Order: sequence, then C-alpha cells, then structure tokens
Amino acid sequence: MNTILEKYYRVLIADDEKGIRDLLKDLLEGSFYVSTIDRGDTIIEEITKNKYDILILDLQMPGKNGIEVLQTIRDLKLDIVVVVITASNDVQLAITSMKLGAYDYLVKPFDTDKLLVILKNIVEKLDLENEVNELREKVGESFRFRNIIGKSPKMQRIFATLERVIDTDSTILIIGESGTGKEIIAKAIHYNSNRKQYPFKSIDCSTIPQDLIGSELFGHEKGAFTGAIARKIGKFEVASKGTLFLDEISNLSFDMQAKLLRVLQEKEFERIGGNEIIKVDTRIVAASNRDIREMVKQGTFREDLYYRLNVVPIYLPPLKERKEDIPLFIDYFLNKFTTEYGRDISLDLQSRLYLTDYHWPGNVRQLENVIKRLVLLSTEHVVKLDIVKSVLEFEEYNKPKEKTVNVENEHINHTIPEAFVNSKKVQDSESHVDRVKTLDEMEREYIEKMLKHFDYNISLTAKAINVSRKTMHNKLKKYNIAIKKTVIEN
Repeated sequence: MNTILEKYYRVLIADDEKGIRDLLKDLLEGSFYVSTIDRGDTIIEEITKNKYDILILDLQMPGKNGIEVLQTIRDLKLDIVVVVITASNDVQLAITSMKLGAYDYLVKPFDTDKLLVILKNIVEKLDLENEVNELREKVGESFRFRNIIGKSPKMQRIFATLERVIDTDSTILIIGESGTGKEIIAKAIHYNSNRKQYPFKSIDCSTIPQDLIGSELFGHEKGAFTGAIARKIGKFEVASKGTLFLDEISNLSFDMQAKLLRVLQEKEFERIGGNEIIKVDTRIVAASNRDIREMVKQGTFREDLYYRLNVVPIYLPPLKERKEDIPLFIDYFLNKFTTEYGRDISLDLQSRLYLTDYHWPGNVRQLENVIKRLVLLSTEHVVKLDIVKSVLEFEEYNKPKEKTVNVENEHINHTIPEAFVNSKKVQDSESHVDRVKTLDEMEREYIEKMLKHFDYNISLTAKAINVSRKTMHNKLKKYNIAIKKTVIEN
C-alpha cells in the first residue's frame, strides 16, 4: 500500500469483529501508528491513558455502544477525531453520531478507498491545526511577561498582579492613555494563560458604528437586516474558550452595554435575528483611555457593567511615568527598524538622554514612530541631537492643538502649535525679529527634503512620512513641487 502520510498519527480501531480490526490494521500500518480494541467500555480509558489522534469507532460494541462513547468524548472535551462505522440499517444512528461531533461515517461493508480519502482529509486538518498551534506558540512567546519591555517598578507590579489571576476567568479592565500598549498587555494576559491554545480576538469599540457593533460582537443570521446576505459569526463565538479584547469600551452605547452585561452574567447570547441560544466560555479583557468611574458618576456608563468588568483593575502608566523603560524601547525599535530597512543607524548619547527625558504625549506609539523616522531619514550612521529635535519639533508642529500667537506685536494669522512656538528661539539682532515660518512653508521644506533623500521616489517618500500615495500627490500639487527625473545617459 502507498503511504498517504509524511508524518505519523496515532489511530485507535474500536470494533468487536476481529476480521474488521485485522483488515484495518493491515491497511493503515505503514501510514499510522495503529492500535485496536474490541470493547466499548474500555475505549475512554484507552484514549485518555494513551494519546490518540483518530478513533475509528463501530457503533455496535459490547459494554458501551458508539453513541455513548461519543457522548462521553464530547462531555470530557477529549481532543480526538472520530470516524464512525455503522451497519447499513443504522444510518440514522450515523447521523446522530455526526451531531455528537463525529467527523464522518462509513456504512458496512465499506470501501477502503473511501476510508483512505477520509483519513487523508483528517490528516490535512490535523496538519493545519498543528501548524496554527505552532504559529500561535511562536506569536505567544513574544508576549510572555519576561519578553515585554517593562523593567520599571510600576510595570513589574502590573505583571505581578496579572500572574496571580492569569489562569482564572476573572475579567480585567485596563485603563491607560492612547499609545501606552493596552492591547499588548491584553495579548500578554491571553498568551500567558491556560487559554493560549484558543483564539485571541479584539474589537475597537471606537471605530465601529454603534448600529453595527452588535453584529461584530454577537453575529447575525441571514436576512436579519438589510445587507445581511449570509450568517455572520460574531467575535464572542469565535473567541469561545479564548480571550476577547474590547478596546475603548467606554464608547459603547447604553443599549449595547446592557447586552454585554447579559452575556457576561449568563455566558450565553443569541445572534441578531436568531433564536438559537449560544453558550460561550470567553474571557473578557476590556480597556479604555477614559476614566470610567467618572463616566459612571456622570451617568454615561452603566454602574453594574463597570463592576462586572472591573474585577481586576490595571492602570497602565504613560511613558513619562516609566522613564526606566524608555532606553529599552529605544534599543528595541532601533534594532527592529534597522533590520527591517537594512540600515546601520545608532543614536549618540545626547540623543538618547534627550529622548529619555522627553514627555512623550503619544507614549510608546509616538516613540516607535520617531525612531522609525530617524532610521529612515538619517544620512549619517550616528544620529545627532539636532536631527532628533527637528523630528520631534515637526511632530509637535503638526499636532491638532493650535494657538494663534503674537510675535513682537506682529499678529501671525497662521495657527501655530504652542509647543513649537515655545521651543522656537527668537533671535534678536539690532532690533530685528526673525519671521516665524508658517506650517505650509515648513511642510513644503520637509517634503522637498524627503523627496531629495529618496531620489524623488514618491512611494518611498510617502511611506517615510506616513501618508498615502494619493495624499502625497495632493501635497505635491498643493505646493507646486516638481519631481526631478533622473536622466541616464548612454
């Protein structure tokens, strides 16, 4: 017989007919590790004592029939794929077995070629699951507490708290400013817990319209509303046995807060437009950049939901409160982006000290973006302080917060961010005051410098300054910037 497998899986053949057992064992040996058993009341003990991947199960067995075996496998949540063998007059039993979780069934006398096809499909399924588990393990390794940047006392206290509750079902509420890494902590909770082999799913409650968020969370049935052309499985159902991260949960409407509270209390829900009760075992980690306690006082967030979520509260400090971690982040992001872009870039000591002492209003996300820009823009191997300041200055200058200022009684109509104005040194020589550049002038100079650096490659330049190619073209048109073409002479 030709081997159908590259890797061996363990198969248990459960049939009271010796001829069937011998036939299947001869057929499958060489492709599988094969064992046999002749009584139904010993199957569960055998598959719990010895690890099997596939069970070929005759429904009519002495001691315990196949349906009872399947029910026990389901109740004990045993991880094994079952192929049922049944007599020709027991097809209805075979259908029942499928409802109990059997992968497929064969009717006696069965075609061995059909069995091999079924087993081939099972092997492909197991291979894929193993690949997913290996990938999940690799991804999860980076989220182990020991691998997360957080050597400061505040972060170490957070990790110590989480270690104590990591394998419980308690909900966790993370409060912290935008960019502090709330989702990273949520993933760390998942991948350090006993749920790590199951899915981690996340949903940002601030980016989804309130009339659609119910469908995202709970799913819907076909025809439940206009545009529901097929059944949709919601995040709660997909993440069952795993973890669901509800980011910016403070944006949920009062109505959706009530529905979420019911799911947390009852551990069940119905899809929109459906009547089926779906039970779930999903751990909830929620996060917000707003003080939900204050929202409760103001009547904009349900008090009962707040207490249901806030079983284990975690306050994630902003980067300015964990300065000990900043040098670690600098090294991490430098290594990440120099490797990604093939650059040999480092920072001098003054630059490192300046970045460590910076207030970082955008937290870790902003620091990552700054290091990325420095790696992309620097024409020197060692980045000096003036370059670091210019990148940060440009970021401050483009912040949404704006203020109209007066300089030496000259009213500047262009709105200029306060942080930029305060950092700008006004040079006074013989009663002359330098004119403060407008935002448009500064942006034009910046784009021209970037274009020159990337040899007027629009795609690379757009990527470096974090805008789309379309936006880049619009800015070129706005500032009437001509793209210089390199001419290659023969």
